[in-house]
Amino acid sequence: MHIVSILTSLTSGGAEMLVVNLSKEYVANGHRSTVVSLVDAHSVGNSPEMEAVLRQRIIDEGGEHISLQLGTSRNPLNGWRKMRHLVRDLKPDVIHAHTARALLMMLAHPGKAPVVLTHHNSKLSFPVAMFRLFDQIASAYVAISKETETLFAQHVKRPIAYIPNAASKSFSASAPRAVVGASPQILSVGAISAQKHYDLLVEVAVALKNKAGGNAMPKFQIAGNGVDLENMRTLAQERGVADHVHFLGERSDIAQLMQSSDLYLNTSRYEGMPVALLEAMASGLPIIATKVAGNTELVGHLENGLLCPLDDPESLAEAISKLLGDTEFYGQCSASAIMRSKSFSIETTCANHLALYQKICAS
Repeated sequence: MHIVSILTSLTSGGAEMLVVNLSKEYVANGHRSTVVSLVDAHSVGNSPEMEAVLRQRIIDEGGEHISLQLGTSRNPLNGWRKMRHLVRDLKPDVIHAHTARALLMMLAHPGKAPVVLTHHNSKLSFPVAMFRLFDQIASAYVAISKETETLFAQHVKRPIAYIPNAASKSFSASAPRAVVGASPQILSVGAISAQKHYDLLVEVAVALKNKAGGNAMPKFQIAGNGVDLENMRTLAQERGVADHVHFLGERSDIAQLMQSSDLYLNTSRYEGMPVALLEAMASGLPIIATKVAGNTELVGHLENGLLCPLDDPESLAEAISKLLGDTEFYGQCSASAIMRSKSFSIETTCANHLALYQKICAS
């Protein structure tokens, strides 16, 4: 089977990492995998260096990568023409769009390959009315979480497959973490965006600093890029926590950062099913997260971490203090994180995707 997976650009976001990880699994299962980017990374403000790393990884793992180089132009006719040429040349057996933008380019595409759409968030980035058009193009939808499954069920008429995200096998812990490091490190991973709500993270650091009263503070590290990166660094400076909150930019060594950290912090306003959180769980990191869609499906309160109200920095700061200060509870959360992560294996996610593809190809 030739599987063509389409995303906006190659970057280190959760949806993109899932596509890259699945490409490797498809090839390992005897299929041909082509990952297609609609745009080059630099044209949408993403890192060309990360793009090159991910492209090479796809190739090294037996897949192929093609960029349509559409840039920021929203000319639908140009996109439609390039997509038609691509489909005609590749002759895929199935096309999986991981961005709604790609779906519109496949109106009356040549060939008979069925089309699948995954929307990677619990909120829509397009008008609800678009689903009527999508139903004319897509043979099925993939829901990555219960929240997105409910979202699809309200608006689409095509079949919906619930297939949760998963982390790469490179994220794994041989044993639960027993103690917190002498200088605790708290990690967050994700694009600098309104969704990830890193201004809340800065306020959490302020709350912890006020509680510390001159005592040692944990170190916050945020791996991610975005147009607001410098603004966030400035905010940390203005709020007096720049020595404790470090915005690292986009990184390709997330697995190593996970290994050297003590806690994982997610301050998002909403999520789909965050791959970085799954990676953290597999790495044995206890989780502190906002109690919002996407996070609540992965974090069991008082099990593998703590869930806190959105926009409540004091609550998040208190949760961090509790986990860092209670060795027994910390170890229990680490063990539970590893155990819970085993329910979200990349092998199972791949198998479920392949089963869906085979079913729609046969219908």
